[in-house]
Amino acid sequence: MKNVTITLPEQTLAKLRIEAAKAGKSVSKFMADLAEERIGSRTADPGQAMRQFLSGPLYDLTDENGKAPSREQIYDRSRVR
Repeated sequence: MKNVTITLPEQTLAKLRIEAAKAGKSVSKFMADLAEERIGSRTADPGQAMRQFLSGPLYDLTDENGKAPSREQIYDRSRVR
């Protein structure tokens, strides 16, 4: 489990503490449960994001003449330095 620091307006924090107390939870547990409710179900299948990415549109890497880049162009490290 990781720790996260968030910044909230004073009034929002006060309301958050009240709601957490009503639920019988710490603020940390209350926030963790809210996050899980909101985004937890979206990550139920670890391969889903990869399949979605791979099913997306292909990128056209050809130049204006329809020619694909050469191996040397693809692995040109001088641009990175």
